[in-house]
Amino acid sequence: MKNKKILIVEDEQIIAENLRMILMEYGYNFVDIAMDDVEAQDLFAKTCYQLVLMDINLGCHSSIDGIDLIKLLSQEYNFSYLYITANADKETLKKAKSTNPIGYVVKPFIHTSIYANVEIALNSFKEEACFTFSNKGMHQQILLSKITCIKADGSYIKIHSLLDDCYLVRKTLTQFKELYNNEFIRIHKSLLINISYIESYNSKTVNVNGERLPLGRAYKSSFLEEIKGLSFL
Repeated sequence: MKNKKILIVEDEQIIAENLRMILMEYGYNFVDIAMDDVEAQDLFAKTCYQLVLMDINLGCHSSIDGIDLIKLLSQEYNFSYLYITANADKETLKKAKSTNPIGYVVKPFIHTSIYANVEIALNSFKEEACFTFSNKGMHQQILLSKITCIKADGSYIKIHSLLDDCYLVRKTLTQFKELYNNEFIRIHKSLLINISYIESYNSKTVNVNGERLPLGRAYKSSFLEEIKGLSFL
């Protein structure tokens, strides 16, 4: 549990550092801090965090509040989260509750309360597999469950995500398929698709997350074998 990655999103530096110090006293060794929404998103692009302690009010330097930031991050990443709050009105609490947080850390912090909340949140976290790659010299990670398809592009592959992001990675389709054989199907010499996002198919094409992709003749029989038993709405 102690090697789990934790991110604190808090616009007040002293409060954030105090919270990090408390967590490290309890043996949590990997704790990062983000001061605003942009920094939080940048950090998530590089690291798969298991837990986020999110301040509800991120101050004037953030374009959105902590609740909306949780909603945004949850679209692409898998993590548990707690809200940090000093006080909140009824409407804010109602909005926070709609995101189903594991709990709340109330300011001023009580050490034992932080420890209990964090332990419960980490215990409830269910790990998902990530693909780690280098993008413009920076290490990034993306959940396999968010990848819709992968297209060959010379000596590179283009990884397409659920949010229409596209990442160029120096790797072959064969190398990627060998790493994650159960999650992806090859339907063409230049295409891998995520089984979870198949919507429909015919003798020539496969619809994946709203995109019509070619089904190569050489891959048709293996494709039909791999999707046997799946149902499509």
